[in-house]
Amino acid sequence: MGRSFFLVVTAITGLAAFSLSACTTTSDRAIDEVSTTTTSDRAIDQVVATPTSGRYIDQVVASTSMTTHLYGQTTDLTTGAPLDLYADVYQPVGDTLAMRPAIIWIHGGGFKAGNRTNMGDVAAEWARRGYVTLTISYRLDKGSRCQDVQDGEFTEPRLSVERTRCERAITAAQDDAFSALGWLRSHAAEFGVDTSRLVVGGGSAGAVTAVNVAQRANVAGGAVPAEKSVGAALAMSGCQYDLAAIDAEDAPIGMIASGGDAAVPYECSVATVDAAKGFGTLTVANYWPTESSHAMGLYRRHQAEIDAAWTAFLYQRLALTQP
Repeated sequence: MGRSFFLVVTAITGLAAFSLSACTTTSDRAIDEVSTTTTSDRAIDQVVATPTSGRYIDQVVASTSMTTHLYGQTTDLTTGAPLDLYADVYQPVGDTLAMRPAIIWIHGGGFKAGNRTNMGDVAAEWARRGYVTLTISYRLDKGSRCQDVQDGEFTEPRLSVERTRCERAITAAQDDAFSALGWLRSHAAEFGVDTSRLVVGGGSAGAVTAVNVAQRANVAGGAVPAEKSVGAALAMSGCQYDLAAIDAEDAPIGMIASGGDAAVPYECSVATVDAAKGFGTLTVANYWPTESSHAMGLYRRHQAEIDAAWTAFLYQRLALTQP
């Protein structure tokens, strides 16, 4: 899946038009800069001194356990057949803390492929920091032709049909993520989860979905429903294609992006962060303008730097304390 797939998402979904010319471009940033980390000017809800080591910062637990659970039942996007949705729950072995923050990790794959196990290693690593983590399945459309739509392979009326099909898949992923959040809340006592400290994260299409959860939970700037609220979103090559959906009620976001990303436009990732900052939303962004790694590849390439930024970001945003 190439860059052009994501450039067409706005047209596909009927969301506010996304124009590269309206966004910050690579040339507007220091091209020789290895990375940048920025935060907004909004004061963090609670001033927290971030430790340099220990729980939530380092992988302090030796091992994790994983159990699989049914979190939702729906219908397949293409066949209409009943479809079970599962979550793999990772917990730090031997951890006695009764109330722990949780992260739901969402896999990529262009809304047509991928599996929750793709995020398993990352989920286990963050569980060893003392989080409860989940990887989730969500509805996919394996026959999606979004790339062909962008490449001009269709004319009307087929073009409209394929656009609608893409919209359905993107919306389904977002809705399934909200369902997973609801399921986790209802099972919080079972897993020792603090429902006031929930996070979503993902890579590629999963990052887009995580951003959508953080920024599209409310309507027309209204309050975010409690059942859809999250404390933060972490995006490995993510983007908000509906910039009009961003407002002051959105959850904070952590973003990583590369200038030569062939799937998610760097310009859109930057525009997402900048728009959120414009509303005073807390953000942290790590950019590599001269590189082209994508999503998990970018994360693994710069993991030490990203983990340092994200662990501090969550420690502050979630007002964590070390027992």
